[in-house]
Amino acid sequence: MQRSFEGLDESRFHDMALTFRIMRLAAIWRTRLERALRPHGMTVALMRPMAYLMMMPDGATQRDLAIAMDTDCSALVRVLDLLEKEGFVARQPDVQDRRAKHIMLTPSGQQRCALFHQVAAQVEQDMTQTLPLPDRKPLIALLDTVLAAPPELSA
Repeated sequence: MQRSFEGLDESRFHDMALTFRIMRLAAIWRTRLERALRPHGMTVALMRPMAYLMMMPDGATQRDLAIAMDTDCSALVRVLDLLEKEGFVARQPDVQDRRAKHIMLTPSGQQRCALFHQVAAQVEQDMTQTLPLPDRKPLIALLDTVLAAPPELSA
């Protein structure tokens, strides 16, 4: 009987060992990140769209942001409403499609993202402290390969 996690018998899930580990790691990582963000008045749900906008320096339409985040547009709109109310994002009519809204981080939102980056980087450091430095880049590359799977294959 193989036991990778104390008290858990994974032998019944041998054909989904990677799925189990990714789900477990994601849950643990998110919990630790939520706890680290809480003292700063932040949550992953609110910071996630802002982090994506930091990677999209020219901003994005709500639709493009939802696609990048792999989330439902209507759920994203509610989060964007809260972020706009707090002054972290601004919505403007899109120059190519006046019906669409172009979302940009405000200077206040950029400051908030800088703090998020510090907190998240520390959580990453803590979570990977047992992983040798030379193994990190190959791990990131492997995860990128999995994430790059065509949507029809990953759905």
